[in-house]
Amino acid sequence: MGRINISEHHKQILAEILKSVLLILLVLDAIIFFRVYFFQTVSVKGDSMNPSIREKDVLLINKAESPDEYKRYDVIVFKPYSEDDSATPDEDESEILYIKRIIGLPGETVSVLEDGSIQISDVSGKVSVLSDDIYGSSSMDRGINWKLDDDNIFETVTLADDEFFVLGDNRKVSLDSRSVKVQAVHKSSVLGRFSRRVFPFKR
Repeated sequence: MGRINISEHHKQILAEILKSVLLILLVLDAIIFFRVYFFQTVSVKGDSMNPSIREKDVLLINKAESPDEYKRYDVIVFKPYSEDDSATPDEDESEILYIKRIIGLPGETVSVLEDGSIQISDVSGKVSVLSDDIYGSSSMDRGINWKLDDDNIFETVTLADDEFFVLGDNRKVSLDSRSVKVQAVHKSSVLGRFSRRVFPFKR
């Protein structure tokens, strides 16, 4: 019977290859763990967040924070999905998400007035118009831009303890909580909060 003699040199080479393979596997596991529990990149499709966020922007989404920590005017990525006004994860182009800005917080009552301004009644009953809403890049004047689709469009809604009211910054075209296709966003459907733009670098 023939014998195969493996020299010490060859053993060392095999050991190094095995170490390298194990290191690669550990790095891949770390990347998967990081993506699932902490951060994820998404690429933007559509112009519903213009000019703050534009089509083909690549964004970093913070998944580690609890939705309970979110504040008014934070930008969030959430499910369910539509063909319009969406962001798609770079790793899985088949999953479509929405990206919008939080306007109404849990427990608040949100109304859009005739002139397109937003009125908030907070949980204490205090009513105020959002004078610091500087993000909307277009009017929500009901007489001109209000009819986004053929479904019923929101006028006033009281949010549950686990819901956000969201709007796109480009409010003439954004499909958001004003529409029955989106409505209020449940905390459980939020993927994460926009952290920073990855690409393009200089905007």
